[in-house]
Amino acid sequence: MRDSLFHLKRDPSQSIQAQIRGMLVSIILDGHLPPGSALPSYRKMARLLGVSRNTVVLAYQGLVDDGYLTARERSGYYVCEDILNGRAAAQAPGPVPDGANGAAAPAAGLPDWERRFRLAPSRLAYLDRPRDWRSYPYPFIYGQIDPSLFPLAEWRECCRQSLSKSAMEDATSDYYGYDDPELVDQIRTRLLPRRGIRAGADQILITMGAQNAIYLLASLLVTPDTRIALEDPGYRDVRNIFAVRTNRLRPVAVDDGGLPVDDRLNGIDYVFVTPSHQSPTMVTLPMDRREALLAKAVEQNFLIIEDDYEAEANYVSEPTPAIKSIDRHDR
Repeated sequence: MRDSLFHLKRDPSQSIQAQIRGMLVSIILDGHLPPGSALPSYRKMARLLGVSRNTVVLAYQGLVDDGYLTARERSGYYVCEDILNGRAAAQAPGPVPDGANGAAAPAAGLPDWERRFRLAPSRLAYLDRPRDWRSYPYPFIYGQIDPSLFPLAEWRECCRQSLSKSAMEDATSDYYGYDDPELVDQIRTRLLPRRGIRAGADQILITMGAQNAIYLLASLLVTPDTRIALEDPGYRDVRNIFAVRTNRLRPVAVDDGGLPVDDRLNGIDYVFVTPSHQSPTMVTLPMDRREALLAKAVEQNFLIIEDDYEAEANYVSEPTPAIKSIDRHDR
């Protein structure tokens, strides 16, 4: 429970007991104290409010009589379980329909959040993931795994090792502007060479995942005037990240070979591409298109944002080199 909820604005026109009761009623009806939650003891509440214990006792007992609280012997006072049944919960004043077009208009004295937001995230398109997808006979739900295939024993052992004293000391070390040097070295010497990529330690940045990496890129590179080409259909979350920064997005319809390289890429600043497994069609961008895309980038002076995920999961042919590995112009 948050003690900061309980404070009095002293009103000389009311008794302290009445003020405490009014404060608690407002907190309960506003939903800050859910039904069934416990209240502080007499002594603690008296200390928080700077009043006598007897005053708190009388206030609590009055709220029991009014049906807001229930007393449990040797346990304390709790918000009545059915206090909100048949009762409209009092809420802070908020936007109300303006009567003209149904749009929300701010109440007097409140900020107009609709005008302050550059974009409403709730109106963006997201992947549909039904909550009961595991009950589907064939759950073709993008981005979900089969938990029966998860290497639980290995994961448990990694967790055990990571919670040892020596590992914890290393994990809690603050590298400030640097990533874990051992992890960076493993990526540089073991993972990137498999994709034909040579990189120095200062060219590797550890992020929380692809979306975090793309968010950082958008923060650094994208302005309202930036023009970005995207695969269509494509990775929705990436489109949403870029849409927060610019509305100059150019969807390019993919075909059986993934992203076409043609005049639709003229005049852009960046192109986002998933060449190894196009999201969501899973097609692989052929080698000739990768080379054509690099040539187009030089011709039109744009940069390529390559999300080379799942390159190792190729069961039809040999993995195609990453676009970065055949880049000779730092594109």
